[in-house]
Amino acid sequence: MRCAAIILLVLGLARPLLTFHASSRKPIHFILLDASLSMKARGRAEAAKEQARSIINHLTNEERAAIISFSSEPVVLADAVADKSRLLEAVEGYKPVDGAADYNAGFNEVFELLRTEPQGEGEVDIISDFQRAGLEGRREFARKADGLRVLTYMVGSSVERNAFLVDESARRIEHGLELSATEIVSDHEGRSGARRTWTIDAREGVRSGIEWRTEMNGQITGRMKTIEPDDSDADDERFFALQPTREGRALLIENDDDATLYMRAALEAARGAEGKVRLDVRRELPESAAETSSYSLIALTLHSSPREDQLGALNLYARAGGTVWMTLSRDLDTESWNAFAGREGVPSRAIARVSGRTLSFGAMDRDAQEFRALDESALATLRAVRINDGFALEPSSLADTLMRWNDGRPAFVSARIGEGKILLLGTSAERASSELGSSAAFPALASSILRSAELMKEPLSETIGEPLRLKVAPDTDVKITDMEGRVVETKVREVISHPLRYFSGAGIYRLDFSGQQKFVAFNSPVEESERALSTEDDLKRFFSVEKSEGARTLNENRLHDEMERQSSTWRYFLVAAFLLMIAELFVAMRKSRWTIE
Repeated sequence: MRCAAIILLVLGLARPLLTFHASSRKPIHFILLDASLSMKARGRAEAAKEQARSIINHLTNEERAAIISFSSEPVVLADAVADKSRLLEAVEGYKPVDGAADYNAGFNEVFELLRTEPQGEGEVDIISDFQRAGLEGRREFARKADGLRVLTYMVGSSVERNAFLVDESARRIEHGLELSATEIVSDHEGRSGARRTWTIDAREGVRSGIEWRTEMNGQITGRMKTIEPDDSDADDERFFALQPTREGRALLIENDDDATLYMRAALEAARGAEGKVRLDVRRELPESAAETSSYSLIALTLHSSPREDQLGALNLYARAGGTVWMTLSRDLDTESWNAFAGREGVPSRAIARVSGRTLSFGAMDRDAQEFRALDESALATLRAVRINDGFALEPSSLADTLMRWNDGRPAFVSARIGEGKILLLGTSAERASSELGSSAAFPALASSILRSAELMKEPLSETIGEPLRLKVAPDTDVKITDMEGRVVETKVREVISHPLRYFSGAGIYRLDFSGQQKFVAFNSPVEESERALSTEDDLKRFFSVEKSEGARTLNENRLHDEMERQSSTWRYFLVAAFLLMIAELFVAMRKSRWTIE
């Protein structure tokens, strides 16, 4: 009995060794390799591979690992296996691409793989340059990381000097198109920028910092390049694909009132400011759409009752890419105009006359294209204009409010119609309505609107990873050809849902669908060009980790404690040993008594 008690006591005291080795299960290692554009910087990709190899070589024979490459989208290079040769082979397939570092996408893939694992335990090893812009811009993944054991491995160092292009734009000028972009140079002393401008005056050409050609469908495609030397070549180019803007011509529809005189004077002044804009004045809209198609802007003042034929012509003009600017005369019949509420081409649901008090302009959408050419002085002058007769506008569901009256109601609204835009201002330039016509702010406003009408209606390029809208039915067939001549055929819905499957790299793609052809340019996210990398303190704000072997020991101890809490066998051993020892003591005492007697 004494021997049995001693054996049970030993088993109870040996509980950690027995329970841990009997039921311990090693967590799966998920090796996340950052494959974003910034990892193309010199030496970073190879350093990432070397770090991954080191992690794999330190795994025990029982430990499994999965390898996931992530940028704007995750790619599983190897499922969870214990075969080190397969894992090392998968590491060789890692290659940075042109997307952004989407850590959230990487963690989503980790959780997808964990769902198929019965133990549900995982350790995540993140290998990245941890570019600060990419980390700060995607905080949502940090909450998901809280449920996992995470180790971070930083590779690479900051690029000494990097030059890249931002804020590309295009507009029509007298002898062709003007393309411009800002070249940013970032180094240890800070950032500086210079605006680069190129003139496209031939069907194709190559000049310093740019090359282009005109495609068969009339689009102009090409690439802009940085001029300043730097230490990273991955982001030196920006691709573009554009439909040339309309000619620098404006059309004013005149009436027998002073509003026309002021509007004409403002557009004449705007033409002088732009230098190369032609202004035509007519009493009626041109009868053919082909004739209106040469104008970038049509301006007119609306009087009394609406004319359905005029609204229909303006609608067609805007749908084809033109800009319409309408002002409201004090003799406007609001009841008749409100009967047209909800119709396409009318950017307001209702128009209400404001009478009995003087109005002024209030809050403005400073980011709107129509106001971008106005400086602080012009904006202040515009707000000081007194309005005697104005109209409060109720924007349609597709309209944006550009400016409000001082009482908060909309005064200037804009609605996109097809490829163009219709602007509606709730007053006019006539003297009986306002001081707008005689204000110095009116020519500045006209110039800003005219300039916005000459800008591209679509961006020069798309961003890798973002959905592409083609304005056709989702089940439409589309054929995609990249710059290497590779062709993929799919449905438009797939292009919208999974853009990275078809536009994973920077470049120009040709799309053929519904009997038409369209060229689209894709570029990497601008934040991938930033130099700054995260510090250890930055990483601690996202992960509660220690980058050391001590972290592995801590994880093992945590797993050990969890397994120990889950098992109670050792308690039974100790209780049994205690009972046997009590029984043995009781028997010994009885024997001693019998001996005395």
